Amino acid sequence: MLGRDKKSATGSTSGSSQDYRNHTLVAPSATVRGDIEFTGGLHVQGTVEGNISVGKDGGRLIIGETGVVKGEIQVPNVIINGRVEGDVHATENLELAEKAAVEGNVYYLMIEMVMGARVNGKLVRLDDERRNLPAPDATDKNAGKTATKAAAAE
Repeated sequence: MLGRDKKSATGSTSGSSQDYRNHTLVAPSATVRGDIEFTGGLHVQGTVEGNISVGKDGGRLIIGETGVVKGEIQVPNVIINGRVEGDVHATENLELAEKAAVEGNVYYLMIEMVMGARVNGKLVRLDDERRNLPAPDATDKNAGKTATKAAAAE
C-alpha cells in the first residue's frame, strides 16, 4: 500500500505516469550555469548553478548523491539525495533521502524524510490554499512580528 501511495504522489500533475518519458540528465561531470525550466523529468547528478523550475505541464526533479544545486527550486515533485544550497518549494511531494543536505528553507505539502537527511533552514508546510503562492518575503515576516509585538504590548 505504501508503494502505491508513493508512486501516485510522485506522478505528474495530470495523473499520467507517461509524462516522465522525457528525462533530462545533468551528468556527474557536467556543470550548468543559469536557470533551468523543464517539463517531464530532470535528473541532476552534476552541478546546477541557477534556479530550477517546472513548466506548465509539470514534472519531477531528482537530485542524485553527486548532484549539487546552487539556487532556488520550484518544482511540485522533488527527490533529493544530494546537496541543495537554496530554498526548495515542493508544492506536492518532497522526499529527502539519506544523503540529502539542504542549506535553505523547505516549503512542502507532503514530505518524507529518511534518517540521515539534513536541513539547515525552516520546514514550512503549505496548506492547499497557500501552495500556489510565492514564499513570504522578509518584509512580510517582520510586519507580522511587529503586529504580534504590538498586540502583546496592549
